[in-house]
Amino acid sequence: MSFGRILLHNIRRHRFSTILALISITLGVGLLTAVVSFREQSHRHFITEGIGVDAILGPKGSPLQIALNALYNLEEMPGKLKWSYYENVRKDPLVVDAIPFVTGHSYAGFRVNAIDDRFFTSFEYQSGKRFSFNLEAGGQGRLFKAREEAVAGWAVAKALGLHLGDTFNPVCGVHSGDPVHMHDRITFVGILAPTGTPYDRAIYIPLKTFYTLEGHGASVAAMATDPNQREISGAYLKLWHIRGGAMHPGVQNLKYEIDQSPEAQLVVPSEVVPRILDIIGWVDKVLFIVGILVTLLAIMFLFVVLITALREQRRELAMMRMLGANRRTVFGLIMSEAVFLSVVGTILGIAFGHSLVSLGSHYIAVETGMQFASNFVSSADIWVLPSITLMGAVAGLIPAVQAYRMSILRNLNITE
Repeated sequence: MSFGRILLHNIRRHRFSTILALISITLGVGLLTAVVSFREQSHRHFITEGIGVDAILGPKGSPLQIALNALYNLEEMPGKLKWSYYENVRKDPLVVDAIPFVTGHSYAGFRVNAIDDRFFTSFEYQSGKRFSFNLEAGGQGRLFKAREEAVAGWAVAKALGLHLGDTFNPVCGVHSGDPVHMHDRITFVGILAPTGTPYDRAIYIPLKTFYTLEGHGASVAAMATDPNQREISGAYLKLWHIRGGAMHPGVQNLKYEIDQSPEAQLVVPSEVVPRILDIIGWVDKVLFIVGILVTLLAIMFLFVVLITALREQRRELAMMRMLGANRRTVFGLIMSEAVFLSVVGTILGIAFGHSLVSLGSHYIAVETGMQFASNFVSSADIWVLPSITLMGAVAGLIPAVQAYRMSILRNLNITE
């Protein structure tokens, strides 16, 4: 009988405990792989989402709250910003472009943002990437041109089953039970191609439409025609960059001047977003530790399985020795079984981990608009197989040494 057939025969003899060992390793490795994948993809998303936005001009309040609202359609703006102040900042030589927006409305659980139409033509949601209505890219229709027209993000259109020509009434607020603008019927004329960013999870209307929605009152309606009274939630800023892609040194002076004013502040996403990672970082650390503990328990269970199997197979191994198998063959048989189970369990665990990412990415996309790929190759996919294989080999070392030292005569007398 060949070495491979003997190995498979030994595994089949204690198949129940073998299956349990494989399940344990699969669960531990799967959890580790999923946690690392989510962590690395979320870090990548949070770092790259705001690349098209060098800074956000916003009202006084929490910088993190402003970043979450402007970039991720979460939270609410802490206040309003005077249009006249925005105009002064926009004219600064260091400001290449400035796109004003107003948030605070919603529809069917999605944010409705009023925004300047240059958002769709000159804004880069990621470096070198602009919004598109191209049919081949997954978009439809066109940019809004009239007051009663709107554009839907790809995720919104998919979730609500929207088609061009569908209409909606915006809600004055972002909470359940907020009043609806019953007499303002707005038509979808465009659906953006998917970007894989939170911008997919919003509806966009013309900036001036916000001021003319019925129910806002005369003071808000006057903002549509009188810039001196007009207010906005904030503005996306594109700042002057020098050679190498770095922002101009004068930007820090501009930020200081704006932050010192009683009206506004300049929020730089690259400075604020890491705080988000600090807030949510403890979650993946806990899950990562749990995954390690589950994997270590699985390796310990594998050790118990091998020890138990060795005790059950002592007479059979002794007969193998008597028929000509040397000590190294018996040693290699136990080590091969440990390594084989470790490799198979790890491969199954990696597959299971990617399945967890695929399952979890759907719910994350629904809540945040961030797209997580199940086929993303994380660092865990690289180091987990050799690491678990090595740990499995260590777990099999003691049983293998015991088999190596086994007495032939003593174990031939054992009755099964």
